[in-house]
Amino acid sequence: MSSPPGTAIRRAAAITALASLALGAFTAIYRGPFWRFFRGYVGDVAAAALVFALVSLAWPHRRGVRVAITAAICLTVEIAQALRAPPQSTAAELLLGGHLDPWDLLAYAIGIALAAVWEHRRGRTRR
Repeated sequence: MSSPPGTAIRRAAAITALASLALGAFTAIYRGPFWRFFRGYVGDVAAAALVFALVSLAWPHRRGVRVAITAAICLTVEIAQALRAPPQSTAAELLLGGHLDPWDLLAYAIGIALAAVWEHRRGRTRR
C-alpha cells in the first residue's frame, strides 16, 4: 500500500527544513575566513531553502507552484529591505536582512533550486 502523495513531499520538506536550519545556525556563528560571504549569501541560500520547505510542509502540491510562492516571498523580503529603514534589532536583521542586495536574489534562486532539485531527486530514488 502506498502513502498519500503529500507524505513524500512533507518528509523531504522536513529534512530540508532541518538541514537549512543547521546551515543557517552555522552561518550565524561562523567567524572564520570569508565569514561575511557565509553570513550574507550562504545564509540566504539556507533561508530560501527553509522557506521552500515551510511552504512545502504547509501546502504539499505541485512543485512549480511552491517554487513560485517561495520566490515571491524571497522577492518580497528584498523589496521590503529597499523600502524600509535599517533594522532596529539584531533579530530583525537576522530575519529580514539589513539592506537591498541584488546578489541576494541569486542566493535565493540557488537555495530554491537546490531544495526543489533535492526533493525531485529524492522522489525519483524512492520509487
